[in-house]
This record gives sequence, C-alpha cells and structure tokens, in this order.
Amino acid sequence: MFTGSNCPYCERQLAKKTRHRHFQTCEYALEKRSCNSCSETILVREFLVHHRSCGKKCKNCKQCGKKVLRQDIKWHYKTCLHTAPEGTSTTIEDTLISNPFPISTSINKGVQEKQTFRRSIEASCQQDQSSITRVSNDEELNKLLAQPFMTPILWRGFTQHHPLHGIPSSISDFLQELRRYNIQKLDVYNYTAIDKVNYQESLDKIIEHFQALPDSRPPLNFLDIRNQIISRVPVHVNKVDLLRLARRRQAGSASKSIPQGLQQDYADHEFFLLSSRKSLSTLHCDTAGYSTYIEIISGQKIWYLPRNFTSQSYEILATLGSSTPETYPDGWVMIKLEPGDLLIMPPGCPHAVFTPEDSLAFGGNFYTLPHLGSSLRVLSLQTQYGDVFSNEDLSEQDYSNFLLMMETCMDLMEPEQMTNIASSGISWGIQAHHKTRDEVSRIRWKSQRFLDAQRKIRLLIWDIQNKLQNEFS
Repeated sequence: MFTGSNCPYCERQLAKKTRHRHFQTCEYALEKRSCNSCSETILVREFLVHHRSCGKKCKNCKQCGKKVLRQDIKWHYKTCLHTAPEGTSTTIEDTLISNPFPISTSINKGVQEKQTFRRSIEASCQQDQSSITRVSNDEELNKLLAQPFMTPILWRGFTQHHPLHGIPSSISDFLQELRRYNIQKLDVYNYTAIDKVNYQESLDKIIEHFQALPDSRPPLNFLDIRNQIISRVPVHVNKVDLLRLARRRQAGSASKSIPQGLQQDYADHEFFLLSSRKSLSTLHCDTAGYSTYIEIISGQKIWYLPRNFTSQSYEILATLGSSTPETYPDGWVMIKLEPGDLLIMPPGCPHAVFTPEDSLAFGGNFYTLPHLGSSLRVLSLQTQYGDVFSNEDLSEQDYSNFLLMMETCMDLMEPEQMTNIASSGISWGIQAHHKTRDEVSRIRWKSQRFLDAQRKIRLLIWDIQNKLQNEFS
C-alpha cells in the first residue's frame, strides 16, 4: 500500500522502520480515505493495519462466519470457538478486540463476559427519539435543567458555542499536561488482564500505550482523573448546581479574607475520561445520586441508555447487577458521542459505555434542587447495594453534602420539591409506624459505614415530612 520513502499525505521523507510510527502522528492521518482494494472508507492512520486484513484477502469462517486472512484459515478452523473443546486455549476475534490474540477460555472469563454483555445490550437496543431530549441552544438547556428532567439531554456540537478554553484538545497534549503537573501514575481498568483488572500504571507507560499501534495493545480505561488543569463547568450547570449554592450560603460572606479552606469549591467535581479503543464499562449508575455531564474532546464513545428511564431502572440495577441488560423491559437506546457533543444524565440513570476508538472526554457531577428527592433515593440504594450499583465507593463527604444542601437551602424549596424529598423517606426505611424522632433515629441497615450521617439524613427527611403534614393539616 505504502511504497517509497515519502509519506503519501504530507510528503515527509521516512525510513522504513519509522513509517508505522509516523502514520499514527501525521497531521493528515485523521482524514478518511477509501481503500484501493475493497473501497472501505477508513482513517488514513489505520491503512497499514487494514491492508494486512483487507476483505479482498480474507475468507469467511464456515463455523462462525467471521473474516479471517486466507493464509490463517486452516489454523482458524482448528481453533474456532464454535468447534474447539471447552476449556482449551484458543484464538478469539470479536467485536470488542479486533485482532486475534491467544487466551485461555478456562482462565480469562472477563473477556468472554464483556463480549456477551455487549452482544446482549446491542441486541436490546431500539430506535427511539423520545428516550433522548435534544437541545440546540442555551434557552432550551437552561429550561430543562431547572426542572426534574427524566430523560438524558443531548446537545450536538455544544463546544462550538461554548469552547473548552485551556483544556488540552488531544490525548498526547493531555498526557504532556499531566506530566507538567508531575502526575506519576493513573488508576487503570483492564478487563483483559488475567490476575488483576484494576491497578496503577505509570504515566510513561501510558504515553507509550497510546503511541503504539491500536491493534497491538489492550483496551484500557482511565476513569478517575481529577481535573487539575482549569475549571470548565458549563455555565448552565453552574446556575442550577445546588451544592455550589449551599457552599456559598454557608460561607455567608464574599470577603477575600475568608480562609483558603473555605474558599474551596466542593461543588465542581470535574474529571477526565481517558480510554483506548475497545474499552468497555458495563452497567452502572454514577455515584452518590449525582447528575452527570460529559463533553467529548477527541475520539468517540458509545453510550447505552435505558428506554423510558424511571426509578424502576435503577432499582433493577441494584437488585440484579451490572451484567443483565436483558432484564430491562423497555430495552435500550444507543448514542454515538463525537467531539463537541454534550450529554447530561439525570441522577440514577444506568448506563454502559463502549469506546470504538481512542477517546478523551471531560465531565463533572452536580446536584439540582428539583432532583434532590431522586438523588436521595439513589443515595439510599447505593448505601445498601454498594459496588453492585456504582463503580465508585461512597465517602463520608457524600453524606455531608446532602446534609449541607438540605439544611442551608430548605427555605428555597417549593412544596412540590419538598414533597419529592419527603417521598424519598420510604427508600431510607421511614415507615408510617415511625411516630417520633427517636424511632426514626434507630433505623439502620446492617454492616454499613457512616451510620451517624445516615441517621441525620433520615431525621431531616422526617422533619420535612412533618412540616408538610402540618401545613396540609
């Protein structure tokens, strides 16, 4: 495909040994061109990999129907999963990991589970425009965020109107920025690892990982990267962020003399999502009843969201776990997010994420007053079901945030919002036979941490229930 010593796109003179590396970084490599052999439209930088397994040189396996290089077809027939004995070492090629690699089907069950999960959730996906609320201007988004919105919100090309100034625009720039901040390691999730899927990786190794050919490396997810670069919370979110408001009401002053510790804004929970191609996160809800916004910086991500999202959606997740998409009666919708897109999810919205190509995204968590009751219900489920429900652990600060919002902003609550909070009491175990504060304070779940913080939340909910009852009386 590529002959001679010059790059066919930027005319740079190349040595044979450096051509592979160059095509990963060439500024023209993100263009899409047609393959001369099969006419498939692909990224320029993937031409070399594509050419090795171009459809003109492939043959379909009669057992599983997948394309295999003609010179490898005999070996594939011997090791095809549809004919190989159970528990033998074999070669797997699927939609999650496009290149064949040897694994033991009796040991690495994680890969097979992810394959099965993605096939299952995609089989349950349906076309349904009503399951996603699309917006295209500031007025529409502000109006939705001021309400208890129940469907995820999507704004295509959001960053064209609201650029992420100061945020690195590529994975390589982002990693170099982390190096400038002296970040040594990042937490990584690798579902293809046999011994340990969660571990820490050095920044140097991560840089090497993203410089390697896409099909020569495992799918890695770096999900817990706190934003230490510059705050870029969307102004629409800042307007409705209840925790941000509660912090300012607690301070009670705008003086510059306030100690530095009190000036810290705990409401701006901003993060980056860095993922290499073919990485996958199974079903989960975001922690502590937060609403979540995601902006794609580079690459693509595919979001799987429930059709007709209701409180039943996160109750199914809590009781049946993260690997059962077929148990959701209304099925799923699939959204491909591209650079510039904004997605906002309501609290407790179950979702799974697949990364078809290397991707960098920016996001954050927030609370709103109209959704505070829903957030409390989600918090109670995560308190009871833990890592079955979310991929993050609750901290004492999460409970303290709810106490602060309920105590400092109660005078701002409208009757409908107070009713929503009061109805969350059932999720916290408050029943009709609990008549006194002492009875409510004795409610507890077994083997749980932060029992005192949970007790205080129940008492505040109970106080709101009594306040509403007295007003109606």
